[in-house]
Amino acid sequence: MICMRASIAAVGVLTLAATLTSPANATAERTVSYRGYELSVPADWPVIDLTADPTQCVRFDHNAVYLGKPGADQRCAVRTGPTTDAVLVEPVGERTRVTVSGEKYASLATRVDENVAPAKVRSVQPGVYSGLGFDACAAPSQAAMDAWLGSGHRTVGVYIGGVHRACAQPNLTPGWVGAQVKKGWHLIPTYVGLQAPCTSFQYRIEPDLNRARTQGREAAADAIAQAARLGMDPGSVIYNDMEAYNIGDPPCSAAVLAFLSGWTDQLRERNYRSGVYSSASSGITDLVRNHDNRAYSRPDHVWFAWWNGQANVDGGRFLPGDRWAGQRIHQFLGGHDESYNGVTINVDSNFLDLR
Repeated sequence: MICMRASIAAVGVLTLAATLTSPANATAERTVSYRGYELSVPADWPVIDLTADPTQCVRFDHNAVYLGKPGADQRCAVRTGPTTDAVLVEPVGERTRVTVSGEKYASLATRVDENVAPAKVRSVQPGVYSGLGFDACAAPSQAAMDAWLGSGHRTVGVYIGGVHRACAQPNLTPGWVGAQVKKGWHLIPTYVGLQAPCTSFQYRIEPDLNRARTQGREAAADAIAQAARLGMDPGSVIYNDMEAYNIGDPPCSAAVLAFLSGWTDQLRERNYRSGVYSSASSGITDLVRNHDNRAYSRPDHVWFAWWNGQANVDGGRFLPGDRWAGQRIHQFLGGHDESYNGVTINVDSNFLDLR
């Protein structure tokens, strides 16, 4: 799974001929001009022209300025780091949208309302399936997905939102989702939001347990909105990506479990189902330890990362067979290149048993 995904902040509408400036007191800056805008950024940030290199991966785990529209076939490594300050300036018809991650340039973020057609294909995801799947940082292009029909995979993880989603998602639209469903793909909708308070991630769960539950509910409400927009109906499982943390820190574990309880409660109240992705040795271990603890609402499905290379759903010492049987996904291999019909994608490999 993508270790950290980035925030996409968006408020207001910008038109052309505006001037953007960085926060006060910045030093060693340079000015970047694009489509009538001027943006001041630190001098050591790379400025990447996406028109010149349409395969460049637009990601928010290092400082950079991206100019242009992200390409349909970005070459993205699935492994990423924590999100940081980065800026994407892209054309949307006659207007321009600025997408940022981090806090330094949050005031520059804009939203250009696009006339996106509503989803014509409605579905419940991932549905019933047993077999191989993959997840990649950015949803692949239609051509890539068609080429991969020649593989043994029939599920694809898609990152529908969250403050730590790392890669731009130019392909992830209601139309794209509908096309994959028609072709027989199952989708794993994944939300990458707040992370454990005992990690170094920029946006973290609050230690107060009541507030942590509320944050989990807020994350679930946003995830439902994103899933519904893409045509994923109630009954779908939405997975919260909780990256590895120190389970030797009891207050940290308690905050994570409270957050995931709020996540689960909100999803169930809205007739969606709750899933959790985490490392087998951290989040999954905490969930197993508290499986029958009524202080928490346990999720409906689990997705455990244990890179042992075994394409099955055997959780070994981490996940007993009588816990979430028929409701589990095993991520058995981390980021690596796979190629089918001439198309190479950097992926994590998964095996699913969903009944």
